[in-house]
Amino acid sequence: MRSPSYGAHTRLHKVKRPAGVFWFDLRPIAEDRDGTWLRGPVGTRWGAPHDEGALPVPVVVLLAPDRPWVAWWVGDPDDRRLEIDVCLPPERTADGWRYVDLELDPVFHESDRRVEIEDRDEYDDARRQGWMSPADAELALRTAEDRAEALRRRTEPWQARGWQLLPG
Repeated sequence: MRSPSYGAHTRLHKVKRPAGVFWFDLRPIAEDRDGTWLRGPVGTRWGAPHDEGALPVPVVVLLAPDRPWVAWWVGDPDDRRLEIDVCLPPERTADGWRYVDLELDPVFHESDRRVEIEDRDEYDDARRQGWMSPADAELALRTAEDRAEALRRRTEPWQARGWQLLPG
C-alpha cells in the first residue's frame, strides 16, 4: 500500500447532468489494489453550482480509474451507510479526480443491513431527457445491480476497510 501526501487536498469533481459540477476537498489517505482512498472529516469544504458549505458528517471515498463506481462511507449517526455512486469510470485531473454520475445509487444501511438502489426516478428522467446515452444507461443499470448484490454479500474486503478508515 502506498500512502500519498497527507497534507494535500484532492478535489473530487462529481458531474451531475444537467445540474453541473459538485466538488469536495478531500484528503488522500492511501492507494492500494482497491484504488485511491480519500477522507473528508466533519467540516470538509464542498461546493455545488448554486451553493457551498462544509460536510456535517465524515466520509471516506474509494475510487479507481477502471471502475464505473465510486464508494462513499457516510458517518451519519442517524444512518451510517455505504453509498455507491454509479458513474462513468473516474479520471485523474490536475487537482484530483472527476467522474460523471449516472444517477443510480446502491446503498447499504448499516443499522438494519438493508440494501436499496436509490434515485431510479433521476435515472429515468436522465434517460428520457437524453442526458445519458443508451450505452451509459445500460452501464448504469448493470453496475447498480452488480454493486447492490455485492453490498448484500458483504464479502469484498474493501467494504469493511472503508468503515475502519472513516474518521470518528
